[in-house]
Amino acid sequence: MSLVDENILEAATRISRPMFRICLTTIFLLGLIAGAAAQSAPSPTRPAKSTTPKAAPSSKQAAAADAGPCGIGLISVVGNRFGVQQVGFTMFGNEYVPVAIDGWGLDDIVMSRVRAAAAGKSVKRLAYSPSAWAQAGGSGSPMLRRNQERQEFVQQSAAGTKCQLYVLVERFQNGFSNTNQSVEGFGIVKWGNPIKRRTFLFALTYITVYGGQSFEVVKKGAASTDAEPMISRLIGINPISGPNKELDETAFPASANEVAGNQALRDGVRTLLTTSLDKTLPQLLQQ
Repeated sequence: MSLVDENILEAATRISRPMFRICLTTIFLLGLIAGAAAQSAPSPTRPAKSTTPKAAPSSKQAAAADAGPCGIGLISVVGNRFGVQQVGFTMFGNEYVPVAIDGWGLDDIVMSRVRAAAAGKSVKRLAYSPSAWAQAGGSGSPMLRRNQERQEFVQQSAAGTKCQLYVLVERFQNGFSNTNQSVEGFGIVKWGNPIKRRTFLFALTYITVYGGQSFEVVKKGAASTDAEPMISRLIGINPISGPNKELDETAFPASANEVAGNQALRDGVRTLLTTSLDKTLPQLLQQ
């Protein structure tokens, strides 16, 4: 080999070594990039299991209480009647028109207020015979010390239930001012006295508690709000003894047919009933 050939070979060797290192480095970097890409690629995932959403837990207190032994058997006979009434200065101005108010849910209010006052005891609403109640309810005032017809009615309605107590809630009747007229249950009355015409909405009920074994009267009393002092009743400022509210004269319905759909009268009666029961029931149910 000539000197020229040796120089050419040495120069080629010097050039190829750095190129070789560059190639190795490039291959190494490409390998790292490919590996990283393989690791970052999302792996196929299994479809998520379909889960049925759980229903939101509801209040179980009342249901749990009602599932146990019967604490109170409720017989609510307040019914679905509303009276549109006028009391005139003379007997010729007296008028009374009964109106059916099935959609006002007054018996449902009685049930809810007894349950609220029962302090965790189970409350069961009992069915009853309307004809049997018509006979028992007409047998005299619930204020009588002993009323055999009402007692037998409750015992008949309670057959087979074995509750600790039985509660009878009924409409109540009271005299109107110093007149010979009376108001009963739920209604509105326009009073045509010679000084000023006045209009009152009222909700009068009476509660009797019977023992679960003897069916003897344990406690009883008219539902009351205690909103009016006795003196106002005595001197005639308030002509109604019991839950009532004085309204503007324009609140009196022009026709009895308007009553069932009258929201103001409905809400007013429901409020009076709720307030009076909440005030009275806890004392009567306390043992």
